[in-house]
Amino acid sequence: MAFEPSVDLYVPVCYVLVQGKSQETYWRVLNELVILSNRQLEPEHVTCDYESALINAVLEQFPTANLVGCLFHWKQALRRKMLELRLPEDQIKDALSPGKLDTLTVIPEDQIAEKGVRYVRSIVDETGAKTKWNTFWNYFLKTWTQRFDVTTWNVHEMVRCGVDIVNRTNNPLEKYNRDFASRVGTHPSLLTFIEGTKQEAARYLQRIDDIKKGLQTAPQHAPPVVPGIPAGYADFK
Repeated sequence: MAFEPSVDLYVPVCYVLVQGKSQETYWRVLNELVILSNRQLEPEHVTCDYESALINAVLEQFPTANLVGCLFHWKQALRRKMLELRLPEDQIKDALSPGKLDTLTVIPEDQIAEKGVRYVRSIVDETGAKTKWNTFWNYFLKTWTQRFDVTTWNVHEMVRCGVDIVNRTNNPLEKYNRDFASRVGTHPSLLTFIEGTKQEAARYLQRIDDIKKGLQTAPQHAPPVVPGIPAGYADFK
């Protein structure tokens, strides 16, 4: 799925049927797309979730693209770990609220492990669960600063360089996948699937044409939010 700015619409570009989720599979899929585009496919941004195999394949095929990890899936992964550790629900909600844990996605990368984590811990309620929070932060540093490249979820450098980040989530794609699945049904036959894609292509072509002619308006999106560092962070010691 790609964003078409002329009509302010996310448009399905291709449908892929695969039998696995290995890095080689993703690489072959992306390579085929490059070939089909006569090697003109050079995305400026790629937004995806945190599958290492997918991330590696994207970076190999599109080395100049800005890879933006999905903020929603990042928070979901953190929430799952918090629930696994049985942290209090109110503390989880507080930590995941805007301006708390997500501060780590916008500060300079070299400040995350020290000042960044200390700052977030100073504004997050850890009352009565300090040991569990210590375990969570050990997990965070091991997973999100060692297993995954920090640049997949921290956008500070992109913002500093003036990169226009269109979207920090892949939610439009996930919503489309759910909607498409509801139209073709669960485990459709190949013929049903192909007919479904043809109908979708016709529907989107008509929709784009209608938007350009003023017969239909583009769907509403959440207003763009420029990632920013909280005011209190600079003075935090």
